Amino acid sequence: MAPSSQSSLAAKPLSEFSFPSPEVTASPYPFYEAMRAEAPVYKYPDRNDYLLARREDILFVFQHPEIFSNLTYLADPAQAGRVLASKPPGSVLLTNSVLSQSDPPEHAVKRRALRGLINPRYIHSCEQSLRRIANELIDGFIHRGEVELRSEFADKLAVLTICELAGFPPEDRDIFLSWHRIGTGHGARFLTPEQRALQGKDGPEQQAYIEKTIAARVKEPRDDFITEVIQDQIARDGELNLPYLTGTLRQILTAGNETTSRLLTTVMKLLIEHPDQLAKVVANRDLVPGAIDEALRFEAPTQWTSRLVMADTEIGGVQIPKGAFVFMLYGSANRDETWTDPDRFDIERPAVRELNMAFGGGIHRCLGSPIALAEGRLGLEIMLDRLKNPRFAPGCEDERENIDNFQKRVPKALHILFDAQ
Repeated sequence: MAPSSQSSLAAKPLSEFSFPSPEVTASPYPFYEAMRAEAPVYKYPDRNDYLLARREDILFVFQHPEIFSNLTYLADPAQAGRVLASKPPGSVLLTNSVLSQSDPPEHAVKRRALRGLINPRYIHSCEQSLRRIANELIDGFIHRGEVELRSEFADKLAVLTICELAGFPPEDRDIFLSWHRIGTGHGARFLTPEQRALQGKDGPEQQAYIEKTIAARVKEPRDDFITEVIQDQIARDGELNLPYLTGTLRQILTAGNETTSRLLTTVMKLLIEHPDQLAKVVANRDLVPGAIDEALRFEAPTQWTSRLVMADTEIGGVQIPKGAFVFMLYGSANRDETWTDPDRFDIERPAVRELNMAFGGGIHRCLGSPIALAEGRLGLEIMLDRLKNPRFAPGCEDERENIDNFQKRVPKALHILFDAQ
């Protein structure tokens, strides 16, 4: 079994780490610990990028959205010109950029437009459907006594859930799953040229699909969230804003399922690695929410996001110039001195949800976090109910390594065996 703590791996100094590198991608926590000890505001060599490893410095960024902007495209004059020029006359929006690349005051307008998707009563009303989807997926493989959990369960459950909630056709799930999910706009700065090419490869197909969906809902409205978003935008702005709607619905479809898929895969991996914790949650389902919260802390599915610095400032005694990027390392803050024995996976750890940075924070805290938490809870409950005595399939150790991405935490694959009931 994997060790409960990785502190022993952090003995070497920061200067001996190569970043980004396969070593750090495989396990970034020793690198984070070295940063917190030696350079908590770490200047990336030869680039105008600063990595923030401490909770207090990340909280400073959350508290000052007027300095730290989500309009990261402004760093690229050509892209900024295209985005800013696309603003329709008379629109209340300053740009057509999606919520995750917006600042106040338009950020509040865009966030309000999406709140219906995460209404707690609406999510609760969908729980029966989510249980049905999860059980149907397990029905498809339970007779085998083995499964590749990420592709056969976690990915599909996440996609079908967002289809159920938003109104995308569930029969199109294979289309959605075929799209490359390598990195967000924030993460592109640390992708290889080959990865960036893959990330953009499906862009035209995604664009065409969403535009076709919008056109169909305008012609024939339905009782679903997609129609609601379109009608609210037209009522607000007076006419259809296709670029804004396309970006928004595309983000809901892709970002709305990817984090949850990583969470479901990772929580099962962690429980199998820590059999004492697995035994606890098997014996007491009241510990399921705590297991989800601790998995989010221990292996945050999204390790960091970035902001563009709009004015010269100082963080942790380090001068940060206007035009720089700051990278908020949530994965580091989730294992800092705030926590007792932070490198121990403990599903009964107190105050995890209150202190956890896996969903970001401030005005930009992940809007979809209630969906992810509900789906994680239901998904784990059903896996524990039906996949008895889960354990790693032999000979698949290499597949359990992290994907080749510094921003995201999820194994490449998770082959498990179980006792079918």
